[in-house]
Amino acid sequence: MSDEQLWHRLDRVRREHGLLTPGELMVLADHGVAVLDPFSALVSRRVTLRAGTVLYPGAVVECDEWSSITFGPDIVLYGGAHVTAADGARIVIGRGCLLGEGGTRIKAATDDLVEIGSEVRITNGAELTGSCHLGDGAQILGPISARAVDLAAGRPFSHPDPDGRGGVLKGYGRAHGVRVGTGEVLNGNGDFESARVERQRTYHPEAPRLTQ
Repeated sequence: MSDEQLWHRLDRVRREHGLLTPGELMVLADHGVAVLDPFSALVSRRVTLRAGTVLYPGAVVECDEWSSITFGPDIVLYGGAHVTAADGARIVIGRGCLLGEGGTRIKAATDDLVEIGSEVRITNGAELTGSCHLGDGAQILGPISARAVDLAAGRPFSHPDPDGRGGVLKGYGRAHGVRVGTGEVLNGNGDFESARVERQRTYHPEAPRLTQ
């Protein structure tokens, strides 16, 4: 089989599954999107990526014809990121988010609405399902199955004062229907139902107090 035939077959298979071809992914560079490996990244034709976005090898974004996924600019989708919307679901993601380092799955189906604010970080095996709201600066850190969670908005994790940061889920286990406020953290360690909400300052006692 010639190189031309191989390319044609690869393009045909991707188009049949509603995905951009490697050549089409490479063209995104003209619009400020960096696709580091167009042969391993999979992106639905129904998804628009914005300037400043970086797709690492193995990143996956799937969206069927009844659903929608909206990305803001300056998103980083690491190789472990898998974002899926199906059967009429909606996923809205703000600017400057870091998704998938160490593995992350965001999955919405039927009438689910997943709202993710700006400068959110989801890492290390986290799974987000159902209708969820993650405000600006929120974080989910660790192998957590988070469903129908509400994390309050705040400053990003890089902000020096933890009292002003977005809500955080950390640890491991199932976190369903929980709410975490600004400057707060819920550390499940396998049992989110009995875990108590703490101030993030508990883990950063020497941090400055800048939030009014």
